[in-house]
Amino acid sequence: MDMSQYILIVGGIIVLSFVYQGIGIYIHSMHKKKFESENPDASMMIVKDCKWHPLGFTNTLTCLSVNGEPKEQIMAGYGQVAYYLKPGTNVLELQYETQRPGILHKWVRTTYDPQKIEVNVEPKKKYEISYNKNQGFEFKEIAQLKQEN
Repeated sequence: MDMSQYILIVGGIIVLSFVYQGIGIYIHSMHKKKFESENPDASMMIVKDCKWHPLGFTNTLTCLSVNGEPKEQIMAGYGQVAYYLKPGTNVLELQYETQRPGILHKWVRTTYDPQKIEVNVEPKKKYEISYNKNQGFEFKEIAQLKQEN
């Protein structure tokens, strides 16, 4: 094989990866539109955590289930993970994890046991969930959802 064949193979792999990613984004947006059409009063909960830090200090908040059922993540912006919640009382099962560089070990990871919290959700609102070391999980309203035409 000469150099031009390698370039064609690598270029083909790159093009196929873009096509694959485009199809994945399209399927994800179709699932999102279907859920929104079936549940017009649904609210959105944005997970506020830090999954990347230049020095390695990260904290990850994971929503394991909503009302006892695993829910599909949606993207609510660049790098923001969100979940849809139906109006009324919802039980969230959440897990919090921290990671930092260690002295004796490469990384020190602390995973807190999953906790269930009960939240009251109003229709068509945007909420944020975060973790505070002193107060635990914090769930608060941040905005009214915009209607898309």
